[in-house]
Amino acid sequence: MRIVIDGQKVPVNVRVSRDLLMTLKAMSQTLHWRITYDTANELVYIYSPNYVMPGSLDRPAPVIEEPASQRLLGKIICLDAGHGGNDPGAIGPSGTMEKDNTLAITLLLRDMLENNGATVVLTRDSDRNVSLPDASAGEELAARVEIAKDSNADIFISIHNDSFTGNTAVGTTTFHYGDPQSIKLAALVQKNLVTELGTKDHSSRFASFYVIRYTKMTAILIQAAFISNPEEEVLLSSIDGRTKIAESIFQGIVNYYKV
Repeated sequence: MRIVIDGQKVPVNVRVSRDLLMTLKAMSQTLHWRITYDTANELVYIYSPNYVMPGSLDRPAPVIEEPASQRLLGKIICLDAGHGGNDPGAIGPSGTMEKDNTLAITLLLRDMLENNGATVVLTRDSDRNVSLPDASAGEELAARVEIAKDSNADIFISIHNDSFTGNTAVGTTTFHYGDPQSIKLAALVQKNLVTELGTKDHSSRFASFYVIRYTKMTAILIQAAFISNPEEEVLLSSIDGRTKIAESIFQGIVNYYKV
């Protein structure tokens, strides 16, 4: 990924991790810089307060809006990090928990979407139950659906890790409830995930999960990889793996809105 400061590319093609991006974002807020991410083209744009675009006499540089950004302007996207609080979800061979992986991926994806113009609503933004801690599983799922409905979201995406009794199962699956727009989004996200992650393609398919059955907007549920498999557990729990998953989902959303 390349970093562009005041219109000039940094000469070194640095490897941009989430930690570096968050540091740049924090510095920009402190110094009143403007920063935008063009994930599709792997560019980070940074503008100092007084930078003037070439050809402009008195206007500071506008924030660059790439076509991907324009597609997401005005869109409301509800992200659901699976499990949380007293529900750890599936647990991997080395003890990593699904609830931690899904939250980390969701927060990464939120940043990418917001930096490209979308309004993002989260069902949870920390390790907690969405409903009350002593609520039933059905009440917990219903609380997530209500958040999506109340936000008037255009898209609902629930993020999970898959699991199996043995440790050899691998792969990625994206589920929909059968309406045409959800089928379209699921196929695009699934394609990006398996291409970027190199996981086994279990395709996009119909399922009757509560959170995609009762949401009324375009809705999908993603099983990014198998936490029960040692290799895919590393993918799900590592910064690089989580970033790849978030970027794949982000690009699927952008492609969904492509005219």
